[in-house]
Amino acid sequence: MSRNDRNLLILGALAIVLLVVGFYLLLLGPLLSRLDEADQQREEREARLAQLQQEVAELEEVRRNSPEIERQLLELSKRIPTQPEIPTLTVQIEGIARASGVTQVSLIPGTPTPPPGGGDFTVQPITMSFEGTYEELQEFLALTDDLVRLVTVNDVIYEEFEEGTTAQPEIEQMLRVEIEAEVYFQPTGVPAGDAPAAPTPPETTTEEEEATDAP
Repeated sequence: MSRNDRNLLILGALAIVLLVVGFYLLLLGPLLSRLDEADQQREEREARLAQLQQEVAELEEVRRNSPEIERQLLELSKRIPTQPEIPTLTVQIEGIARASGVTQVSLIPGTPTPPPGGGDFTVQPITMSFEGTYEELQEFLALTDDLVRLVTVNDVIYEEFEEGTTAQPEIEQMLRVEIEAEVYFQPTGVPAGDAPAAPTPPETTTEEEEATDAP
């Protein structure tokens, strides 16, 4: 092969390489970039579609469960009176205390406050204390949960003590128990924390004033 033939061959190969590079830079590169963008957009649409399908499924689940949710809300509203009713609550607590076997029962109400997250009801803190065994404490808590009125137990504190000086090792250890709890009431017509206004005294007519001044 002559030198001219080799030069022509080299020039031809270079031309082919330049054509391939130019094709990639001018046509294939942008096409691949657009394909990548299209794939990314497709993945984003599929992710959005999956999210929408999940939201639709959740809404459908809420719609199916709405009668049960309404029933539960109605039951809760029945367990929240319109007044604090502490004397009634005290009688109920004394009743479950007798049923569970605990003694030295006391109930001390705290200061009513609005709910932390806002709402149209009032939170009434209460502190319950008594003496009893661990099993009696569990029974007391179970009966408290079953009260007609809604009671939320926030904290239970107890300590062991010996009842008198004749406690036997085989007798279950007695506990002093203090329970921090909350009950709720929902005033009707009066916002929480507002006291009703004092009634305005009736106006007195002139005749009534004269009758009052007469001896």
